[in-house]
Amino acid sequence: MNKKMLLVTLALLLVMALIVPSCAQPAPAPAPAAPATAAPPGTEYQYQWRNSSNYPTDSEGADAMFRFGDLVTERTEGRVTVTSYADGVLGGWDAIQEMVIRGDVEMMFEALDDAFDPRIAVGYYIPYVFIDYDAAQRLWAPGGYVYETLNKRIVNPLGYRALGAWCAGIGGTSTREVPRDPWNPDVSKDMKIRVMALTACQLTMESLGYMVVGMPFADVYSAMQTGIVDGQQGGGTMQAYIFKDINSCWLHYKDYIEPVWFSIGEKYWQMLTEEDQQILTETAQQIQNEQAAYAEEMDEKYMQMLKDYGWTVLVPTDAEWEHMQEVVFQEVWPELTPVIGTSIIDGLYDALGIPRPE
Repeated sequence: MNKKMLLVTLALLLVMALIVPSCAQPAPAPAPAAPATAAPPGTEYQYQWRNSSNYPTDSEGADAMFRFGDLVTERTEGRVTVTSYADGVLGGWDAIQEMVIRGDVEMMFEALDDAFDPRIAVGYYIPYVFIDYDAAQRLWAPGGYVYETLNKRIVNPLGYRALGAWCAGIGGTSTREVPRDPWNPDVSKDMKIRVMALTACQLTMESLGYMVVGMPFADVYSAMQTGIVDGQQGGGTMQAYIFKDINSCWLHYKDYIEPVWFSIGEKYWQMLTEEDQQILTETAQQIQNEQAAYAEEMDEKYMQMLKDYGWTVLVPTDAEWEHMQEVVFQEVWPELTPVIGTSIIDGLYDALGIPRPE
């Protein structure tokens, strides 16, 4: 009898074990933790950070970087001391971006390299889409299409954050001599020029009739001295003036507006309190706004300096520019859109209020 009672008792216990959990209310799932985006308020620190640029020390670009570092150091009362390095002494612009992503260098003041994600082009080289300074300023500011797309969808996941863009001018090309029929894309220029190692740059300049070679900016001067290339593409008239002794012609292709971004490694960004994050962003935006008001004047200033130095300065008519734009839309954009993404490109056109190329 005892054995039978024991078996009955065990059976009842098993049934209860199955029934009770099914009647109980399930415990609520824990809410996902919000990703840390800032150090807790009141966190004390004293960081010594480096900011790198390939601009020469005596250029206006380097001046902007030095001023940014000085203002951040002052406004954070030394909580973040930013030391600026010009002349590419910490590495080429493409190498520095990788170092910032890895966390080896804290900040950079550089163009953005799309080798890490082709969509980065939306924050740097978008050929023949817009050359309007007011539109650029609107898109590069917090809340603007480029600023938000670049950060939220592209570079934050890579490991860094763009804070603000310093406008280096409307782009063009400088060469040893005047190329053949410069505004006619159907005519071979019989010139090899250095372009930034970006797919969009290479395709665009090829469509305009040049042979191209991608190379780091630090190598361009010696490459032109030795005849490896006949000129260089990228930047505005300020950049062309760096090569005043070895080039003699400026071609105002107006293929893009060049933004040079103040950027910070994401892990270093998260080490700051919200107060200091705001200081860095507002300082970058202050310099961005000041430069936007000056950029057109800067273009004209260096264009005149090139003329005074004896250069030939050429500017296309509206009809010539529109023809080059049409060629780039037909030949280049079909190759760029699939890698940058249709949604990003369509969003850019909508933000600018311009029709999409057919």
